[in-house]
Amino acid sequence: MSREPSRPPAGLCDSCRHQRLVPNTRGSVFSLCERSRTEPEFRRYPPLPVLRCPGYEPDPQRPDL
Repeated sequence: MSREPSRPPAGLCDSCRHQRLVPNTRGSVFSLCERSRTEPEFRRYPPLPVLRCPGYEPDPQRPDL
């Protein structure tokens, strides 16, 4: 039986098109902000949950969030 690693809610990041989930070898999952790669004002791994973000863009692939 496969089990998805649990993680705390990431707030806005969970429905943002710039979020990428990054698992580690110990089973934890981290919320990476892809905007941080080109825009230094965005933290690579923001403190969660994110309640406000000037770079938030809804992800059309995640309509239920």
